[in-house]
Amino acid sequence: MSEHHGVAGISSWAIRNPIPVIVLFLGLSIAGIAAYLFLPIKQFPDVSFPVVQVSVIQEGAAPQELETQVTRLIEDAVTSVSGVDNVTSTITQSSSLTTIEFEVGDDPQRATDDVQRAVDEIRSELPREIEEPIVQRLEIDAAPILTYAVSARGMSETELSWFVEDTIARDLMARPGVARVARVGGVDREINVVLDPGRMAAYGVTAPQINDALRVFLVDTGGGQARVGGQQQNIRVLGAAESIEQIRKVEIPVAGRIVLLGDVASIGAGAGEEQGFARLDDRPVVAFQVMKSPVASDVAVEDEVIAALDQLRATHPNVSIELIISTVTETRNSFKATVHVLVEGMLLAALIVFLFLREWRSTMIAALAMPLSLLPTFVVMWLCGFTLNVVTLLSLTLVIGILVDDAIVEIENIEKRIERGQRPYQAALEGADAIGLAVIATTMAIVVVFTPVSFLGGTVGQFFKEFGLTVAAAVLCSLLVARLLTPLLAAYFLKPSRKAHEERPMRPFYAKSLGWALNHHKISVLLGGLFFAGSIMLAGLIPAGFMPASNPGYIFLEAQAAPGATQADMERIVEDTTRLMRANPAVARVFSQTGASNNAASGADLRRATITVVLKKDSGITTEAFQSQIRPSLRRIADARVVTQGEWGRPDLEIVLSGENGPLLERTLLQLEKEMRGLTEVADPRPATPPPGPELVIRPRLAEAARLGVSAQTIASAARVATIGEMDANVAMFTEGERRLPIRVRIPLEAREQLGKIEAMQLPTASGGTTTLGAVADIGFQPGLGRIERFNRARRAAVQADLPLGVTLGQATDAVNALPVLKHLPAGVSLTPTGDVEQMQELFLGFGVAMAAGVFMILAVMVLLFRSFLKPLIILSALPLSIGGAFLALLLVGLDLTLPVLIGILMLMGLAAKNSILLVEFAIEREREGASRRDAIVHACHERARPIIMTTFAMAAGMLPTAIGLGEGSAFRQPMAVAVIGGLISSTALSLVLVPVVYEVIDRVEQRIAPKLRRFITEPEEKQPAML
Repeated sequence: MSEHHGVAGISSWAIRNPIPVIVLFLGLSIAGIAAYLFLPIKQFPDVSFPVVQVSVIQEGAAPQELETQVTRLIEDAVTSVSGVDNVTSTITQSSSLTTIEFEVGDDPQRATDDVQRAVDEIRSELPREIEEPIVQRLEIDAAPILTYAVSARGMSETELSWFVEDTIARDLMARPGVARVARVGGVDREINVVLDPGRMAAYGVTAPQINDALRVFLVDTGGGQARVGGQQQNIRVLGAAESIEQIRKVEIPVAGRIVLLGDVASIGAGAGEEQGFARLDDRPVVAFQVMKSPVASDVAVEDEVIAALDQLRATHPNVSIELIISTVTETRNSFKATVHVLVEGMLLAALIVFLFLREWRSTMIAALAMPLSLLPTFVVMWLCGFTLNVVTLLSLTLVIGILVDDAIVEIENIEKRIERGQRPYQAALEGADAIGLAVIATTMAIVVVFTPVSFLGGTVGQFFKEFGLTVAAAVLCSLLVARLLTPLLAAYFLKPSRKAHEERPMRPFYAKSLGWALNHHKISVLLGGLFFAGSIMLAGLIPAGFMPASNPGYIFLEAQAAPGATQADMERIVEDTTRLMRANPAVARVFSQTGASNNAASGADLRRATITVVLKKDSGITTEAFQSQIRPSLRRIADARVVTQGEWGRPDLEIVLSGENGPLLERTLLQLEKEMRGLTEVADPRPATPPPGPELVIRPRLAEAARLGVSAQTIASAARVATIGEMDANVAMFTEGERRLPIRVRIPLEAREQLGKIEAMQLPTASGGTTTLGAVADIGFQPGLGRIERFNRARRAAVQADLPLGVTLGQATDAVNALPVLKHLPAGVSLTPTGDVEQMQELFLGFGVAMAAGVFMILAVMVLLFRSFLKPLIILSALPLSIGGAFLALLLVGLDLTLPVLIGILMLMGLAAKNSILLVEFAIEREREGASRRDAIVHACHERARPIIMTTFAMAAGMLPTAIGLGEGSAFRQPMAVAVIGGLISSTALSLVLVPVVYEVIDRVEQRIAPKLRRFITEPEEKQPAML
């Protein structure tokens, strides 16, 4: 024992010096409580993904023109930036959005700056008509956490929209943690200049001339400086109109004469043209969404918003502000449920300890290890900048049973010595010394298994950085408690045994099983190998997925209208879908939104609506089951494709093909969709992009256009200004109180609905006169793409699908990948893993690497502690024994192989090693004291079986509330707990028999090869332990 005295000496010091230890843990506990109160509560951990977006708006531009003139140039520019991983572009009417993903680990700010420089370098090559490109870093916390609907008595839609933007948004933005408030639906107030095509033709005035006159004349601008009267003055030119009447009197110079604006247009203040809408159930509303800052607590921000809105309701009693959806509710409830699970787990673990020890003082000492280990963990989390989120809460749930393990081993060893007649003080001194190395080794086994998870690459590594470090911190804190506080409390609070000591015999069944296994080691090893092989076969029977199905209490639908649909058509589709959803008794409310609240510069797809269906709390149906239930009825919505979306607003499954040959890509995609319709593993396969819609195409007659001096650019400018209005950067503004209203120039809506009126549109000629559009161009219809998707500078196309109830992502992916079209893709077309499929592949690969690294690190730590290369192999032999129990438990309960299960398997590796260490360390000590190999290992099983079984039952009891599925958010934690409990049972039962067998086998090998190897080693002067 003496060689380990330095390791255990800290326990002896703690027993002899109790005051510093008590002060230390009092301080850690107080600091832990304070840290717990200050830790932000969030849905997800703080991650830093270097993703940058470049957004370009060109009003009225078709996707094909944007792809050629804008998107390709931006893609070529940003691809040359160092560290770029993937470049994805989405092009819709008037909008090009390019997303640049950098390698994980790159500095996000540097990536943003590099992309900005690359875009600036090609700015002169982009069309002049575009708005200034916007380069911004994409934040994971940019998604809205709260959505509200607003309605008011006595307010028009424009007044209500302004109230949301001016009053509500301003108030909320002043609150800590609120990053942005975005209005959804409603209309903006504008100065509408409605042109009269007939009078314009009579006066020879064009729409661009009118817009240019307004922009040039109605402006306030600086005019330099003057020095009048010996003083310096700034010069201001005040040309902005102060009334609608002044706008009517704006003079438009036309071919040497002046035309007043009021002569060719009607001018008035009012609502702009609707470019989308928002509805709550069957009534129109103006909604708003709240986004928080990345570092803010979700719960704290929601509390601030609720308090601010309560004040607004009191100040404006005519305004109704109704919560539609809150992602914070799930976060808050999951946090509360986790706290309850932790408390219940600690109580159950303490009960198990009491049932084994039957002594309340020992139980209290062991049970204290759990809260006293958790509280310092909160301090470490706060110092590292972590938050209480789904990942760290999962880690705390996972370790709750482990935190008592070290204390159990310590207290059981001390109790055993007290039963043999020692005084508690002496028993604590000697017991802590005897068990010191084993406790440290078992703790380090857990630490080295989970630390690699924090350094995984890619998305998984970023997401689980906090997980591994939190687990490691918690078990190290439990080691600190076990080494300092547990022996101290045992020395001073345990009572001497009043009973005469009777050595507990080994249980007959265990004694017979162990004896048979040791006498038949070949058969025993073979049976262990067969068990492991069967475990691998079991894995093939378990469906694999990415994440367990959650139950947030709401779902998203996407409604895509037929090509050429108008806003009226879209409203009818939304009304039909809402009516269908409201007829379901499980539905509480339905919120729909489409388009945008402002002009076409948003690039919004007006033929697409997002519908949020919120379920009643007492509906008794999960969101996954509800989605499966309503899918058949959604197919009955006329002239539209209405499909369910995943929790993130994404499809459950997306199969992406890429290639530069557009027609070939389209044919391959159609064949893929056709073959997917024959699969039972997917539901509702459909193309990701909408079908082509009708376009009005203007083709200039070059000879006539050149004779009159009318360019294609002139035609495009006139058509754009007359139909949708000039882009915001080029429109005149009108000041109305504190508001700046755009002066929007357009022809009447009815004129845009008649081809003859469009043909009669006035165009300026080179001579200063005008001509009609029909005189210089042919106008007709043709189909045009509504959206273009690109990936790494190539066109991409995708088929999306839903997952039927009970089908996992892995099952669906395997079925799709086996289709003939994907097995024999034509040259020039490739399959591109994206979304959940890509993340699932990255997940399994990353955790495979983490498991391998964990095994190697366990081996390295054991070599250092036991000073032998062969003895640690005994400990590794226990690792495969846990997998079979985990997989069998998953099969029995009917759970899938998902991310939480992989985490549980990692934990099982550490726990299996932990149990083996307790046996091996004791057997090695007995051999060093002179016992035979067989006596040493049998004695180890006799002495250490009880603490091993105690820790196993305590761990299982601590995770039992999670395995049962108690509390909200349990769907994510439950598979992990089931896998851990199943693996613990198989690992403990088998390792108590097979590990002794492997010990004997390895020890025999060591005895045979050690003398041969020593011939090559120079004997040291001082006696050292064997290297093997």
